[in-house]
Order: sequence, then C-alpha cells, then structure tokens
Amino acid sequence: MPLDKRATDLVERDILDLIANGVEEGREIDYKETIKISTDGEKKEFLADVSSFANAAGGSLVFGVAETNGLPTAVKSLAVANWDAERLRIESLVRDGISPRITLDLAVISVSPSGHVLVLRIPRSWTGPHMVSFQHTGKFYSRNSGGKYQLDVGELRSAFTAGTQVAESIRSFRRDRLGAIISGETPVRIPDTARLVVHVCPYTSTSLGADVDVRYAYQQHALIRPLYSSRYSPGFNLDGVVTCTPDRQTAGLSRSYFQLFRDGKIEGVDSILLRVKETGKTIPSVAVEAACTTFARRTFQLYRLLEVQPPAAVMISLLGVKSYRMGVGASSGLDGAEIDRDAVILAPQIAESYDVDPAWFLRSTFDALWNAAGMSQCDDYDSNGRPLEDLQNAIRSMG
Repeated sequence: MPLDKRATDLVERDILDLIANGVEEGREIDYKETIKISTDGEKKEFLADVSSFANAAGGSLVFGVAETNGLPTAVKSLAVANWDAERLRIESLVRDGISPRITLDLAVISVSPSGHVLVLRIPRSWTGPHMVSFQHTGKFYSRNSGGKYQLDVGELRSAFTAGTQVAESIRSFRRDRLGAIISGETPVRIPDTARLVVHVCPYTSTSLGADVDVRYAYQQHALIRPLYSSRYSPGFNLDGVVTCTPDRQTAGLSRSYFQLFRDGKIEGVDSILLRVKETGKTIPSVAVEAACTTFARRTFQLYRLLEVQPPAAVMISLLGVKSYRMGVGASSGLDGAEIDRDAVILAPQIAESYDVDPAWFLRSTFDALWNAAGMSQCDDYDSNGRPLEDLQNAIRSMG
C-alpha cells in the first residue's frame, strides 16, 4: 500500500518517492493540489473522498501534490496560515459529515524549501458502510482502481452484510473460547474453579490472512503478561504465543495465562483473583477492575507495536461465580446480593482507538458487573467517572 505507515511518521522523502516512483492514483491513494473545503459542494466532494477510503481498503489523501492523468508530477506547497485551525476544521468536518463516524490520521509534512504537504491516512473501517451525511446527502462511496464511485443497491446490501458478519465472527469466537475454557480445553491446565476471562478481538482478525508477527510479540515480555501475575513464563504454541503463571503447589498446573492467537485475538484467564477466601466467595472489585484495565492497556500497546489496526472488542466474563458476592473497595468488604448464575457474560466494549483510557473505557462494563451483584453501579469511580484513589493505586501497582 502506498504510504503504508502512520501519517505522523511520514517525512518529505516519502512524498518525493511517490513522484519518483510514479505511484498512480487508484484504490489506495488520491492526490489533491489544494485543500478545497470552503463551499458546500467542496465539502461534499471531500467527504465522499474520505468515506470512500474507509468503505474500501483504506488509503491516503495527499494534499499539495499535483497530478496529470493520475500520476504525481510535483510538490505544490500548501499556503495555510494556521495549521492548528486547519486541522480542527478538517477533523470537525469529518466528525460531523460522515455517519457512522470514522477515525483518521492527519499529518502536516514540511517540504523544501519552506512549504507543507498534508496527508490524511484513512484506515479501512470495520463499522461501516459510512454515509456522507453532510446536509442530508445520504450517499455511500467506495473505491476501486479507477478511484471513488457511488455504491449501488447490491453493493450496499453486501457492505451491510459484511458488518454483520464481523460482529457474528467476534461473538462466535467468544462463545467457542468460553466453551473451551469451561471444558478444560485451554493452552495450559488451570484449576476448575471460578475464573476471570478477558478476550480482546481486533476486527482485522476476522479477515483471512490477518496474521500478526508472533516472534516479535514474544519479545514484548512486559506486554504479554497474564491477567494477574508478575511471575510468568513465555513460550510458543500452535495457536501463537502463550505465557502462564505456574502453581507453586501443584506441578503442571497454572493459575493464570495469556494467549495471543496468530490472527491477533487475545485471551486472558485468571483463577487467582476469584479464589474462595476466608470471608467467602468474593469478587474483589478493585483488584478485578485494575487487572482488566491494565490487561487492556498492555494489549492496546502490543497492538500498536504489531500494527494491528483498531477497532477492537474487549469482552469480560466471569465463570463459576454463582453465589459470589461483591467485595467492595480495597478492603473487599462483602456487599450486595449473591450472583444468581454461574457465568456472567458482560457486553463487549468497542475501542475505536488504542489511545482510549481503559479505566474510562471499561466503566460501563464494571457497572454491569456490579448490577449482577444487585448493586446500582460500580462505586470505585467518582461522580465524574474518574477512578477513586484505591482503584488508581491498584492500576498503578499492576501496570
């Protein structure tokens, strides 16, 4: 793919290479000599270009490069007095003019002698198809080797079906993996007790050929830790990379593990946090929330290194927890009602970006967990949705 890197990593040499190598406009790149988003017609055309990339394979809009018959011919530096204001203008137009919203990378690249080129990197979207909604336009666009074009009814039907198939693929993965965990078909042997399970599923993993570099992932020891452990052993298996925390009393048994599948999906399973304590069957709220938060944070960092594109679904489940009660706060004093089912399967949360703060991102999931224990909401956050001190401290200690 042309300009196959984050927009913020691009330099002048990348732009000059497009010209020198005669990289032609097409499905994954489009050249514009100027930025035209002043009139309503120009805004609609711009939004059509952006949405067409998101609805296809992703690609780049390059502003400040002249072209002839689709071939780049020269750099034409953009005359923009205030790039911060221009960036906000573009981001605002994309945010408000395309539905559902899309993410993009935007970079201003300095070029000789004293000018700039603007590059918008638009990733393939997995939440589309995306419609140009500006002024109720209501049109859908995609791209082929000839550039952008408007989708017809049949193509629209296929695009909506593809989005449904991604969601079903993620649901099936979770359902199958939970079944395997319950039946003991896990990469390492774990106790048949209550377990905390976190699955992270990037949408890219639902496509064939979306393998990640497992050898590079193996080298990121700090990011492939089990859910709740600082003592673990990494290794390879047929599925990808696995790390586990051996049980100190029972040979061949592990208490917690991390599994990276070759397509980028991740599974974390832990039996330490939910072990039965002297106080009874307890879900220690602060420890569970901190473990899930730091696990998601490490996973997002790993995905950045592996160049796995968002979005990704984060799915938390608790198995074997019937009659458990919520252990509230750092002291884990029991509160609420006994959980009325063996498996608590919490709704997925979709991370549209890996820059999101998992502590904020997972708040509604923790609310649902407390609901399962008969309580109105997670009390480890303040009224503004910020983690309280006990949870903040636990997140720092597990980070």
